[in-house]
Amino acid sequence: VTHVIVHLVFAQVGQVDAAARTVGMALITARADAVARGHNVLVLFDTTRRVVRTVWDLNNNRRADIGEKSRPFLLGERVVFGRGAGIPAFEGATTEWPPMRSSGNTPMLVVQRNGALDRAGVIYLTSRKGSAGIGDIDARAVRLDRATGRATVFLYASPEWRRQ
Repeated sequence: VTHVIVHLVFAQVGQVDAAARTVGMALITARADAVARGHNVLVLFDTTRRVVRTVWDLNNNRRADIGEKSRPFLLGERVVFGRGAGIPAFEGATTEWPPMRSSGNTPMLVVQRNGALDRAGVIYLTSRKGSAGIGDIDARAVRLDRATGRATVFLYASPEWRRQ
């Protein structure tokens, strides 16, 4: 039984780590597409389906329109967007999402034609257990740099956040 529990804990931590890297990969891909193609690329965070989706905003209207190319980046089934109960804020970023635009109710970043983001901020990821306040080994903060469009991943290792 102990072996099974340990395996499940490592599986959920692994999924949260992979999800943080996936967010970074979605941003790298969006930056490359925006700069190479000369138009904005939207990065949508579907928190219900656990998908990060990039959309080529061909007409630069900051909306995902029918017919615009889209690429999904899937997150693991154990991953939840959010900081988790009892986890302190990273660098003072207390909101779950940076002040983002949205497409419907979906949080969204805009990667501009020059590769910069429309805003900086922090996106939190954790597991379902972490979201419920059970443990703190799976909290991740993805810091978004506006000027470069890059994402840096930090993990919470009590009592502090550390770069991963």
